[in-house]
Amino acid sequence: MNRIKNVLCFFFLVFILSACVDKDIKIEPNEDEPVQMGKPVADGELSIPIIQFDTLNPILNNNKSIYYLDQLIYEGLIKVDEKLSAQPALAESWSVSADGKEWTFWLRDDVVWHDGRNFTSEDVKFTIDAIKVNTFGKESIYKELIKHIKATKILSQNTIMIEFDAGINSTAELFVFPIIPKHQFKTSKGVYDAVDIKPIGTGPYKVELYNKFKDVKLIKNERYWGNKPYITSIIAKRVPDKDAALTSVEVGAVDMAPATNFDWEKYSENKSLRIYEYVTKNYEFLGFNFQNKIIQNKNVRKAIGYGIDRHAIIKEVYLGHATVVDVPISPESYLYDEEEKKFGKDALIARKLLIESGWENRDKDEYLENEDLQELRLKMLINKENLQRVKTAQIISKELKEIGIHIIIDQVDWKEYERRISKGQFDIALGGWQLLDQPDLRFAFHSSFIGSTNFIRYNNPNMDQLLSEAAMIKDLQLKKEKYKEVQQLLVEDVPYFSLYLKNSSIIMKKHIKGNVLPKSYNIYNHIEDWHVEEKK
Repeated sequence: MNRIKNVLCFFFLVFILSACVDKDIKIEPNEDEPVQMGKPVADGELSIPIIQFDTLNPILNNNKSIYYLDQLIYEGLIKVDEKLSAQPALAESWSVSADGKEWTFWLRDDVVWHDGRNFTSEDVKFTIDAIKVNTFGKESIYKELIKHIKATKILSQNTIMIEFDAGINSTAELFVFPIIPKHQFKTSKGVYDAVDIKPIGTGPYKVELYNKFKDVKLIKNERYWGNKPYITSIIAKRVPDKDAALTSVEVGAVDMAPATNFDWEKYSENKSLRIYEYVTKNYEFLGFNFQNKIIQNKNVRKAIGYGIDRHAIIKEVYLGHATVVDVPISPESYLYDEEEKKFGKDALIARKLLIESGWENRDKDEYLENEDLQELRLKMLINKENLQRVKTAQIISKELKEIGIHIIIDQVDWKEYERRISKGQFDIALGGWQLLDQPDLRFAFHSSFIGSTNFIRYNNPNMDQLLSEAAMIKDLQLKKEKYKEVQQLLVEDVPYFSLYLKNSSIIMKKHIKGNVLPKSYNIYNHIEDWHVEEKK
């Protein structure tokens, strides 16, 4: 499964083979000069890299750099803001039926496609139908977002009703998928045959020049319904890979590029560059196998949490570039409750919890034993290709030894890792998955997902009830209150011990000014506020 699909997959647990930033470290660009310099003018050109790609068709694309580029061209019914809550986009408002199954969207009446045709509810229905198409060998990266949509009904040119199979499966944040023009493709199946197309969207930029084997040129959409950007044109230059993209920034061939590893501080020495760091959705954790009798003891799980110094791991493994969390919710989300951040390394608390559960050093060696002289020994499963996880596991093993827990690191290749996870053949799994824009943790912790994505086999009726209730709530404030209860139970029960979220950054030329605020869902976030510094 490709990386973009992993980002968007709704009920599929993804283990990530990479790395994460310290909550105490402020995420800021280097500050040799104020960010806002030069007078904003509606002019200028931005050069960006795009990795070699097969198509600009957003329904078919699986290239992350094109995924971000497509967000300049296309729009969804809604967009998510900095707190990851749904905001109007092509839909200016919506309502939900009492049972949560029927969503009625009222579309903007001032939107036109880049070719001048009017945007209507026909386009929305066509997009949903196209994403649902079962085409052999081809599947949209957005399919998981709409898999619970049962029917669509056009009520008027600017009104559409979308019905879900159950209210528990519906949420506004699902409607971020890009809407495509019906008149460009004619049939739903035709979408999957349209590999080499010149995109037609509704976004702030439209494609002026496109050749499959050359660079792509975007120009400002003068008929855009929203705030029009200052930068009038964008040149998307083809590069073979991410490393080449960064090299292109250094030599001045492009104006910005995503960082590829965690040593981006070296770019701060280049006075022509600025670093913009942000929290990603890449979440790392320890998953406890609830089939293991030792693990079933909550005190043991908590002791492990209190025995680990996550800040030290972040500093040593990720060069300081990760964010500590105690729950699998982004700290940027409106749902995140800072008060539920409870764990920090405390060997005294850890040892007290273990003693309360009958684990003491009875034979005077390095590790604790129970009354039957069984040693407190657990295997930690990791995929050996991920060197950051290997190093993390080594640090954890050393730290837990200090409180008397014997951790044996079980390194296997990725295929064997997946097999053991699915079979439940582990004590503790060091893994990761990508946080979702859609606020729903049932896939990880609800008992109905045991045997699939609830691979730790966690079963708590109280958690089931809270997650089911939260999934039905459509009011943001009420959902936030319910998720506070969810987080309280997660911290109390510790089905996972949350480690951190990895950070990333973009490296940008300093002559690009404005509100540069990259996010994991869009590195070009607020591009309408960017401008090229006026030359003196």
